[in-house]
Amino acid sequence: MNDAADRISKRMADLKISQADIKRATGAGKATISSWVKGDTKPSGVYATKLASYLRCNTDWLLSGIGSMTNAPVGTEQVDLDHNMAGKMPVISWVAAGDWIEVMPTTMDDVIQWIPKPEHLSERAFGLIVRGRSMLPEFKPDEIIYVEPDVTPWDLKDGDLVVVQCNDDTDATFKQLVMGDGHNDMYLKPLNPDWHEQRLTPMGECNLVGIVDGKYTRYR
Repeated sequence: MNDAADRISKRMADLKISQADIKRATGAGKATISSWVKGDTKPSGVYATKLASYLRCNTDWLLSGIGSMTNAPVGTEQVDLDHNMAGKMPVISWVAAGDWIEVMPTTMDDVIQWIPKPEHLSERAFGLIVRGRSMLPEFKPDEIIYVEPDVTPWDLKDGDLVVVQCNDDTDATFKQLVMGDGHNDMYLKPLNPDWHEQRLTPMGECNLVGIVDGKYTRYR
């Protein structure tokens, strides 16, 4: 693989990702993505970062072939996100979810348990165990939420439930989106009207990890 186009094509084939999938994930135009795949141009700026994140590889490796494909620690078993577990998805920690945007690969050490995966979710979807009471009454502590990471900020709408990583926090967090005058004017708030901290947090202070699609309920 002597150029970026080869590496992009390899990761697309490895992950069974189409150009349409990349368009949805990065917000880049169809012609732009086609030029990346053909090798006419290279991704740059925020598009390079988004593309590398979506293809689950390091930006430097993707663009120049420098370094390793991922940041997986030596001796750590990396798990492809289909996990060879047909119909299943991993439940991971909130710390691992916070690392998601830094292109940290999911490993067996990150997986807490496995749950059934709804068919409409992507192979990169994962679950999180609800902590605390800020999202009551809809989401109770120890319930599991489904998180779809294959979204961009431009896919969001008012009232969406999102998982984000804010400022220097190591853990991800779960909030409801409040849309202002557009996608440059978005805020986050808890669902629980009795939660002690009701301030709106600007979305610009946070990175989007994924959108909450629903929750997994098991009664026994």
